[in-house]
Amino acid sequence: MFEENDVTKKTAIYYTGLFLVMTALIYGYFVREQKSFIWEGDGFSQHYLVFKDYLSMWRGFLSHPTAGFPFWDWNIGLGADVIASYGYYVIGDPFVYLGLLFPAGMTELAYHVLILVRVYVVGLAFLAFCWQMKIKNPGALVGSILYTFTFYVILNVIRHPFFLLPMIVFPLLCLGMERILRGGSNTAFILAVFFGAFSNFYFFYMLTVLVFIFALTRYFDLNGIKEWRSLFGYAWRAFYSYLIGVLMAGVLLAPVVWGFLHSSREPGEFAAGLKFYPLEYYWSLFTNLLVTKQFLWTVFGFAACTVLLAPLLFLWRKKFGYIAANLSVFAVILLLPAFGSIMNGFSGPYNRWTFAIPLFISAGSAIVFNERFNLTRSELNAMGFSAVGFSSVPLVIAASGEATPFRFTYIAPVIFAWSMWLLLVWAYWRNRSGRMGSNAKTAISVALLALVMANLVFNARDYYQPNGENEVATILDYGTVDETYKETFGGAEQLIKDPGIYRIGVTSKDNNVKNQMALLNRMGMNSYLSVTNGAVADFAKQLENNQFQLIQPVRGGFDDRRIANNLLDVKYILTEAKHAKYLPDGYEVVQQTGDGEGAFVVAQSDQAYPFAYAESSYLSTEEFEKYNPVEKEAFLSYGIVLEPSEIDTTALSPFEGELAVKAVAFSVVSSDPEKVQVSGDTITVNDGEGKIKLLLSNPQELANAEVYVHLEGLHFDPNPQTEYGWTPIGYSARMSFTHRTKAGDQSDLLSFSSYFHREDMLFNIGSQGETIESDSLSLQLNAAGTYKIDDIKIYAYPLDGQYAARVSEKQANALAIETFTDEKINGTIIQANPSILTTSIPYTSGWKAEVNGKEVGTVKVNYGFIGIPLSAGESDITLTYQTPLMKIGAVLSLSGLFLLFCNKRFWNKERQSSLLQQESESI
Repeated sequence: MFEENDVTKKTAIYYTGLFLVMTALIYGYFVREQKSFIWEGDGFSQHYLVFKDYLSMWRGFLSHPTAGFPFWDWNIGLGADVIASYGYYVIGDPFVYLGLLFPAGMTELAYHVLILVRVYVVGLAFLAFCWQMKIKNPGALVGSILYTFTFYVILNVIRHPFFLLPMIVFPLLCLGMERILRGGSNTAFILAVFFGAFSNFYFFYMLTVLVFIFALTRYFDLNGIKEWRSLFGYAWRAFYSYLIGVLMAGVLLAPVVWGFLHSSREPGEFAAGLKFYPLEYYWSLFTNLLVTKQFLWTVFGFAACTVLLAPLLFLWRKKFGYIAANLSVFAVILLLPAFGSIMNGFSGPYNRWTFAIPLFISAGSAIVFNERFNLTRSELNAMGFSAVGFSSVPLVIAASGEATPFRFTYIAPVIFAWSMWLLLVWAYWRNRSGRMGSNAKTAISVALLALVMANLVFNARDYYQPNGENEVATILDYGTVDETYKETFGGAEQLIKDPGIYRIGVTSKDNNVKNQMALLNRMGMNSYLSVTNGAVADFAKQLENNQFQLIQPVRGGFDDRRIANNLLDVKYILTEAKHAKYLPDGYEVVQQTGDGEGAFVVAQSDQAYPFAYAESSYLSTEEFEKYNPVEKEAFLSYGIVLEPSEIDTTALSPFEGELAVKAVAFSVVSSDPEKVQVSGDTITVNDGEGKIKLLLSNPQELANAEVYVHLEGLHFDPNPQTEYGWTPIGYSARMSFTHRTKAGDQSDLLSFSSYFHREDMLFNIGSQGETIESDSLSLQLNAAGTYKIDDIKIYAYPLDGQYAARVSEKQANALAIETFTDEKINGTIIQANPSILTTSIPYTSGWKAEVNGKEVGTVKVNYGFIGIPLSAGESDITLTYQTPLMKIGAVLSLSGLFLLFCNKRFWNKERQSSLLQQESESI
């Protein structure tokens, strides 16, 4: 086991044994406590749910292949492309398909087993890298354990399991690049590029940058700076090899990238407008180096041997050439948000790319382990000085009061580092005295390996267990997740027996409902996925949905807004009985699951617009955008919004009516001047418990009306905080009136993936009766600081009987749907005049329309949905769906496979020619 030799199959066997020991020591606790790997956040809402739903799609397809695979799913949000929605999570992950080997009833077990299989393959990928880089055993074996159980892996076992894939792909990319740089075959690099591009487009971007850095550093490590001219030949070979790999992945990569480019995500300001990170971040680069904490996805938590490796990176420049060079580049990238943003696809400066650092830390540690009996006195002294330096970190942490209470976690790495150093010193003195026999060597090697393993186990258990970071408190008990999904609405959805085509909504108090409709097999509204239809987001932004988030544009029942829910064909709403007061006007409770706490109600409305109906009244986008958001919603009961440049509107009727939305007079006063002061458009909050009152001049103006409060031109300057130099700019605004309270949130800048600046907030206070019980509304701003609000408006939209008549007209002009499947809709409609078939199908170019057998181009209506121009008379309409760019992607993949074949034949011929030339020269 400790003999110095090349990496072989025997190494993999030893690794397997050590992997099983480490897995038992770390995850045995999960078995004992019956805990799962499913994080109550994204693990519950996304990872396991998407895994389970995707496998169910495949099981359905394999059971009934003639029905075809469903590339569109009506149960994902308002309806969504499966490839675009799930491509980020599961579709390109080869491990997911192993889940089909498990019975459907054992999907949870499959999820857990496959996470551990990914972790296992992480180590195998490292061993392959060591084999190519000539890093011998036993160092390669020790390095494989360091790499496999680094904190990035430990973190993502329970957080984001598919984040483990780049830790497999990156060593393989480097392996393939090494072969190219040494004049060998490029096939391994092509296949690694294909694996990376196919498995996850997001990480593939980072991997591309990272392997480019590796290629440059490794080239000059092998050839020196003077040979820079020959770099271009290698660069060309790497480039066309990369291109072949990308083409091979085209069948999935093309539609996934298309989905991302048409998603709701916004690029925002470069690097979130930051020139530097907050001081806390730079401090964490030292304090988190050896402990299981992360800041802005800068994930370190390395083993203590990193401390001993550090000085050798400078002393062993020849041995550590490419390792030191890569780590130096990474150190520079970590310093500035601009670099972090570039690495994160020019979005928020998260350092998710730090999965690459453990590869070089582990490779360096492997080399040091192989030299454990050859270290000089000066090298040991340098390692000792490094240990002294890092020993000061826990003292500084204790003195700063950052860790309260101070835990053993900060001291443990120092103990491990000194223990390893003392063993190396002991080996040095035994060697020097000539008393280093084979037994002593084995004992020292075993002791060093045991210390490394113990260090990693300690780190992992400290992260998971209650006496440490207690992450186990954030994960579900094993065996409960499927039942939890079923109980999302307490079984209330099963009370709905309606066979029609409609959606099921929720209220603003049900933000826990994210993707569950996909598993409940019901058409709903919201989805919580990294890639969400951008057209739907455009619709939600136009109406200023107060519940809007970048990847959840229609969450929270669209803030309980009546017309928006009706427009989206929401016929039923499910919510807890205690939240029934938040139901939009017109939704009446018709059923309830039980009595008391935890009971759910089913509310029904007869005013839901048809799934597809003919409409001839319209407004241009230019005219529509002159309205305030309440007027915009009101208009949608009269007509539709079109972009005139996309369609001839000559035969349609422009809207010329009046909207009954009115502004209500009021004054603004502080309820407690010590906590909140109001001066013109400025509100100064000293205490987040304070409230501002909006005193109504005539409360009865709100009678029999839907009431909205609109905050326009918001700007917040928080009270300065000196701690680490960063002051959060996030806050929450709560608006209350009578028996309802609504909240709007401004996320903090450092929550990059969810941050966007909210200039306006619109609160739907709900419909009011004939008598108004209160003469004021209250606004509470929870963060201390200065708020500037350009304007505050209170709008009342009267509840009148004419709305029901408008709805009836739409229902009378509904498409008579005869076929409704995931990828095909067919129906007929008769119209006296030209019109637009208006649907609530999220807009995408994947939907194609035929009217009376002839293809007709679709148009975007209401910013986010499919419309079809219709002539007068009877129309037989067929809508079919095909994932955009999938056919083109398939052609690209076939092209890539052809080029791979040609490349291999060319390489074989070139190799044979080279061998013949060598033979002739030797003769």
